[in-house]
Amino acid sequence: MSAGRHTYTWLNGDKVPVKVPASQYINLVQRWIVGKIHDPKSFPTEPPFDTGTIYGEVSAADATTPTAMGPTTLTTPPATLGGRDWVGKAAGFPETFLGDLKTIFRQMFRIYAHLYHSHWEHPFWHVSAHRDLNSTFVHYVTVTLLFGLLGPKDLEPMQPLIDIWIANGSIPADAANGACAIAPSP
Repeated sequence: MSAGRHTYTWLNGDKVPVKVPASQYINLVQRWIVGKIHDPKSFPTEPPFDTGTIYGEVSAADATTPTAMGPTTLTTPPATLGGRDWVGKAAGFPETFLGDLKTIFRQMFRIYAHLYHSHWEHPFWHVSAHRDLNSTFVHYVTVTLLFGLLGPKDLEPMQPLIDIWIANGSIPADAANGACAIAPSP
């Protein structure tokens, strides 16, 4: 699948990049994302069993047993008092959650880039669907930039259009500046 001068490949079962047509690439991405989202290990739907240890709560059963929390300082964030910290920990998400989320956003971005580079005129422009495509992409890019889910290298195929939308205010300035960036983008 391509987007302008960029070619995107899919990793086969042996983790070898293979070129596939856009329709197959999009189908593989859809299946992979649905599988990831429906995997309760990646996207849990139940609260974690040990929320008490995360939040420092004590149940009546172990109220007499003190919990060793380790040394702290006045500047230690409360979320890290129970050990390692990561995005989504308190809600029961695995340490890989942010990486998985960024991969999902990267794959979706590649599909948008392909649609704009290869199908803008036909069918989007000819059936007057370009406004719908623009609307969904502006919202998608706003979230992506606001939370720092993709880096400049990933955004490069669509950067000229993104720059136009930032300049005309379609993408808010605080989003464009990564106001809520979760972690530095690669």
